[in-house]
Amino acid sequence: MTKKSETKESPETQGVPLPLRMQGFFSKLRGCLDGLVNAYCNLTKIEAVEAKELVSKKAAALMERGQYGKAIDHYNKLIGMGKEEADIYYNLGICCERESMDEEAQEAYKKASEMDKSHTDAVYRLGLLAIKNDDSEAAVKYLGSLARKDKTSFDIMYNLGVAYDKLKNYEKAVESFTKAIEIESNYSKVHKRLGYTYEAMGKREEAMECFKKAMELEEI
Repeated sequence: MTKKSETKESPETQGVPLPLRMQGFFSKLRGCLDGLVNAYCNLTKIEAVEAKELVSKKAAALMERGQYGKAIDHYNKLIGMGKEEADIYYNLGICCERESMDEEAQEAYKKASEMDKSHTDAVYRLGLLAIKNDDSEAAVKYLGSLARKDKTSFDIMYNLGVAYDKLKNYEKAVESFTKAIEIESNYSKVHKRLGYTYEAMGKREEAMECFKKAMELEEI
C-alpha cells in the first residue's frame, strides 16, 4: 500500500509576509473595527446618560403630581442606575415622608446630608422627623447645628423651641421662641407656644400676655 506523500512547507515558505496590498487591507479593516467598537461604546454611554435623564424627569413629574409611591420607585431605579446625588436622595426622602415611610425618609435625608455637607434642607427635615417621632434630643442636635449657622430663619428657631420645650428645657425654649418672634412677629402659633412654655415655668403673667397676643393676631 502506497503511502500518501505528506507535503511540508519548506523553510523558505514558512512565515512569508503578506503582500503589501493585503497588509493595507487588514490594517484598514482593523481600524474600521476599532472605530465601530469606539462608536458603540460612546453610543452606549450616551444611551445610559439619556436613560438616567428620562428616569429623573419622570420621577420629578410624579413627585410634583403627588404620586409619591411611583416617584419612590423611579428614584430608587435612578440610584440603582448609578446616579447618586444629594438632591435625588433628598427628593426620595420627601416622597418617603409623604408615604409615612419615616425610617426610609430618615435614611435618605442622612445620605443627602452626608453627600453634601451644605444641604441644610436635608438636615432640617431630619430635625422635623425627630420632633415627629419624639426624639427631641436628635431634633435639638440637627436644628441646633442649623441655628448656629443661620440665626435668621424663623422655621429653624421655632422648631428648635418646640424641641427644647419637649425636653422641658424651658429656658432654651423661651430663648428660641423669642428669637423666632424677633424674626417674624405676626405668627400667632409661636406666641401661643411661648405662652405654654411660660405656663409650664409657672410664669402666669408672661403666659397671659403671649396668649393675648396670639388671640389678637388670629383675629386680624
